[in-house]
Amino acid sequence: MNYKTDPTTSADMVFSSESAKEKLYDMISQNQPFPCSGKNSLLLYGTYGSGKTTYAKVFLNDFEQYSGGTAPSIEFIRCEKAESITSIIKMCNSIANSQCFYHASNCHYFIFDEIDNLTTDAQRALKSFMNRKNVVCVLTTNYLDKIDEGVKSRCELINFNATHASNYIWRLKKILVENHLPMVSANVMTKIVHNSNGNWRDIIPVLLRTANTINTGKSPVCANRLLKVI
Repeated sequence: MNYKTDPTTSADMVFSSESAKEKLYDMISQNQPFPCSGKNSLLLYGTYGSGKTTYAKVFLNDFEQYSGGTAPSIEFIRCEKAESITSIIKMCNSIANSQCFYHASNCHYFIFDEIDNLTTDAQRALKSFMNRKNVVCVLTTNYLDKIDEGVKSRCELINFNATHASNYIWRLKKILVENHLPMVSANVMTKIVHNSNGNWRDIIPVLLRTANTINTGKSPVCANRLLKVI
């Protein structure tokens, strides 16, 4: 069965803090002009499975739609240690040099995933591309301390680490409702999130398994015991 669990807008996201949420909403709505003053990129940093790559796409989609467009075309670059930064920049510049008739923002959109995989020299070389005025980039990393300071200075930094377990409850309830599954108690949901350390790759399977256990009428399984599979 295909479950609907992925967020489609910023309203579906669980953010690390209210301040991070407000900052992102302000950039999308242009209450905080973006791109602006040499910052045309977001740098989403945080632990594994916190939703950084997922939100990179969501943010750009929201940004374009708020500008009056539809689903945007996004170039996704998975940064690999063995890949030549020269070929990456050449490809990105080739795209950015074309006129952008299909985006209401008149910008090209790029995601650089796991930017920490690039060497320090490669990150510094990437700065030349980030200086362009007709691009909006979203970078992700699990290791903020491995990112070049010049790259950071061109970005709005957004903390994507886990928040308090109780802040996930509304989102988990929505997932269960949208998939027509039985409701799981808030106490069990809190235990699932706490034991998963905010990692959505662990949270979702355990949540669905817990709900399906209720749905099939099987004997309820203790949440602590269920979470041992992680």
